[in-house]
Amino acid sequence: MLRPEEEAALWPCHMPALEAFLSVQTQWRRTVFPMGGTLHEGLDYSAAEAGLRMAGIEVTPDLWQAVRHIEAGAKEVLNEG
Repeated sequence: MLRPEEEAALWPCHMPALEAFLSVQTQWRRTVFPMGGTLHEGLDYSAAEAGLRMAGIEVTPDLWQAVRHIEAGAKEVLNEG
């Protein structure tokens, strides 16, 4: 869960998307290269859907779009360097 100082950095309207993303943050599709390195391709949407359902999170089109925005930002950071 987020620490209080991290929660303050988010507008309350963004919390449901962040909580949804954090509930499936381990469901990445990755490519591991033989000579080293990993490419994070994005969330495995089938696994993410199951994880969200099991977490009791009702996914609306707007929530899913917000989760995908978080995914895009995380993917950029994870694939740096």
